Amino acid sequence: MKPMRVLLVNVRSLLMEGVEGLLESQRNGGLDAVSTVANNLPDLIHEIEEIKPGVVVIDEATSFLMPAELIASLLNFRYVRLIVLNSRTSKMDIYDKSEFMITHPSHFIEALNYRVPAS
Repeated sequence: MKPMRVLLVNVRSLLMEGVEGLLESQRNGGLDAVSTVANNLPDLIHEIEEIKPGVVVIDEATSFLMPAELIASLLNFRYVRLIVLNSRTSKMDIYDKSEFMITHPSHFIEALNYRVPAS
């Protein structure tokens, strides 16, 4: 089974260094951590196109961009999940693009109740 590639962006904070260490210890557990330094959004999008990660992790407190900008830019990358960490608040936001066909009113309710499966 191919390991899931995780792209860590701008590993400068203590939190991100810890995440990088944790993922490196899990390399044999199906995770492949790759770090990158991106100075702007086009550079980051280029890295995502090249590396093709399943997950992109950024620290909101030290990032050069706002998560909303990145989310909008990732709409063309259906396979990428975004995790935004905040070292100041110890909060983690996960953005998972899900798509639903709504051909019946009950499908809307199903979409409202959708939970990302634990992996």
